[in-house]
Amino acid sequence: MKLRKDAIWFDDKIRDIQSQFSDYLEAKTQLKPREETLKIIALYVFIGGLWILLSDMVLSFLVRDPDMLIQLGTYKGWFYVALTGLIFYFIIYEKINLFKKAVDKIFEGFEDLSAAHEELLAMDEELIHQFDEIEKHRNALMISDQRYELAVEGANDGIWDWDLESDNYFFSLKGKGSFGYDDTEIPNRHDSWKQLLHPEDREKAVKLIESYLASQSGIYESTYRLKCKDGGYRWILSRGKGIWDKEGHPVRVAGSHTDITEYMELQERLYQEKELYQNIIHGAAVFILGVDTEGRIFEFNPFAEKLTGYTKNEVLGTKWFDMFIPQENRKQTDEIIQAILRGETIQNQENQVVTREGRRVDILWNNSVFRDSKGTILGIIAMGTDITERKAMESKLMSLAYYDGLTNLPNRQMFEKILKKQILQAKTNEKKLALLYLDLDNFKKINDTLGHHYGDKLLQGIADGLRATMKEGMNISRLSGDEFAVILPNVMDAKTFHSEVIAIMEAINKSWVIEGNELYITSSVGIAIYPDDGQDVQALLKNADTAMYAAKENEKNSFAFYTPEMHEKSLNFFNMEMDLRNALMNKEFILYYQPLINLSTGKIIGVEALIRWLHPERGMVPPNDFIPFAEESGAIIHIGEWVIQEACRQLKNWYNMELPQIYISVNLSARQIRQQDLIEKIIHITEEMGVDGRNLLFEITENVALHDLRQSIHTLNMLRSMNMRVALDDFGTGYSSLNYLKKLPIDMIKIDRSFVRDITEHLDERFIAKTIIDLAHNMDVIVTAEGIETETQYKILQEYGCDFGQGYLFSKPVPAEEIEKLLLRDKKIDN
Repeated sequence: MKLRKDAIWFDDKIRDIQSQFSDYLEAKTQLKPREETLKIIALYVFIGGLWILLSDMVLSFLVRDPDMLIQLGTYKGWFYVALTGLIFYFIIYEKINLFKKAVDKIFEGFEDLSAAHEELLAMDEELIHQFDEIEKHRNALMISDQRYELAVEGANDGIWDWDLESDNYFFSLKGKGSFGYDDTEIPNRHDSWKQLLHPEDREKAVKLIESYLASQSGIYESTYRLKCKDGGYRWILSRGKGIWDKEGHPVRVAGSHTDITEYMELQERLYQEKELYQNIIHGAAVFILGVDTEGRIFEFNPFAEKLTGYTKNEVLGTKWFDMFIPQENRKQTDEIIQAILRGETIQNQENQVVTREGRRVDILWNNSVFRDSKGTILGIIAMGTDITERKAMESKLMSLAYYDGLTNLPNRQMFEKILKKQILQAKTNEKKLALLYLDLDNFKKINDTLGHHYGDKLLQGIADGLRATMKEGMNISRLSGDEFAVILPNVMDAKTFHSEVIAIMEAINKSWVIEGNELYITSSVGIAIYPDDGQDVQALLKNADTAMYAAKENEKNSFAFYTPEMHEKSLNFFNMEMDLRNALMNKEFILYYQPLINLSTGKIIGVEALIRWLHPERGMVPPNDFIPFAEESGAIIHIGEWVIQEACRQLKNWYNMELPQIYISVNLSARQIRQQDLIEKIIHITEEMGVDGRNLLFEITENVALHDLRQSIHTLNMLRSMNMRVALDDFGTGYSSLNYLKKLPIDMIKIDRSFVRDITEHLDERFIAKTIIDLAHNMDVIVTAEGIETETQYKILQEYGCDFGQGYLFSKPVPAEEIEKLLLRDKKIDN
């Protein structure tokens, strides 16, 4: 009560002071030291200036006496001092009197305040105690506010408060700011909240809060989208708590708005990713497998079910090894899995999976680990492609690419790979190895005589025979049609090596019975030694091939070691090939012609065109010195074309010279017979030169025809269809001539000079010649005898009915000018 009494007394004093406040305020406004001082000085200056100006002017006007004027000026000054002193007295008095009143009032108030001070000290102690209590409450409230603020800020939430009685809907500044709005931009009304709702969410959100208010219990919670200022929408999780009055009417609801846009977008992405993941797993045509760190299966997609025959439910939780991995592969597969679990990257790893039916399927795996949020490896996700068919195809392609389809031996490509590897091993071990290059002698005749079926059977038998001779480290390959290669490693003992070569040749050189037909075949073998005869694949292969040709040229059915001299010979062959090509370019070839005589009339009926090479350094080179080289190198194609063209040109010249009509005989080589465009070129030449095909005769030997009997028959038939004639040269020297005479489409046979040479001395030769002539005539084939050198030979052949003859008795091969003289002679005889 004392505090209350002191407060009333203090209030009375305050009211007294306030009642006099206007007086004090007026005095305060009047008591302005600087302004008052300036006013006094200004007044003094104004009165003084006015006095000086006016008083002097008046005295000057009234008093003319100067002395009098001076005396009056003195009086005037004293008068001015007295007047201004009086004026200042009243002014100063008024101000000092006002100041005295103020001081009195202050002193009076000081006494009152001193008396009140004692009372206030007592009040102060009481107020301090109360203030301490209030401070404690204020601090507690501040801490509570800070906790609330930190919680709201930390939660990134906005605050809302809906007073249902006033319909005031409060958004916190943070809540509005997160949507881009200013605090004053959205009215604090419940309808404002409704307008911000997404059209698709509005009805549901309104019904949800109405349902909550009607429930009168629990916590309100709703999720919806609110519109931002930029037109976009953000997802909101709204939570709140309501207050109801005693009658159960809702009074107020307050809560928080949490922006969950990123969470909702994340949920959507996770859903899409899950859908994508499920679609990939269920739709992918790959084996998708998930195993944990213990090897237990936790994922098994439909393709895996289809491939293995097991359902997902059957394999979940089972051990991958126990269910699918063959026993012999489990250790290797376990090592791979452990490596993956250690974090190693292993891609394109192949293994086999056993299906329910026990079938093994080849799978190409790509593996990756999956981890939890802390990076701990939880297991392996493996995606596998069924490569069973691909592996089978690869095996088949491997076989086609690197193995001979007929004999199943490695082919040339595989042979070179093997030889390269063997060379590296020999180099590392400082050993020698031998390369044997085998070629079957006269194999083509078997193909052409009996057919390729017999030839293939023979090659298969030879391949099997060679395999039977194989020892550790040896390799046998088929390089081409009738060529094989054998690699013999660790060649150190000459005697042992020689016996191995003989054993290999004996596996070939024997009698073979193919479907009831007995065939005997031999082989020629060339041998090159690493590193003596070459230090790489190509050098060894080339030198072994060179040695094989040397064995074949020697006597066949033999073997030959490579020597540097063989290389020299090969080099000569290469140089000869270059010289032949240059000879064509430089026009070094010429044609000589040897007459063919009608043995009944003795007149020239044709000439055989024979090529000669006029070398600028070596002079005239005979055909036997370069034709074999031209045949092997392929230059014979261009040389033969030149011969046909030159012979037709010469024949056309003789036409123009109106010499007797004769034909020209041209020899065709084996390569020309196989030439695909031979007929087209002959047609082009004859049309260009204007030569009648009936005046052309093409000669082939049995050996030429035997290179490819079917192609030879086709080519010869084409020539005959153009009215050109065909002769079989060197008849009687080949293999099974009578058989070919029956098959080949020919118009003439030319008896080889070896029969004609001994016809005068041996009855057997005469009998053979007579038999050939009669046989040919019975087949309506013309017969020409080659190599007639004596009159006796001439008469015997004439007696036997031989049609034509050719030989030195009539003329040796001569230039075209000499033939022209002989033709002119015949023309004169006819005339």
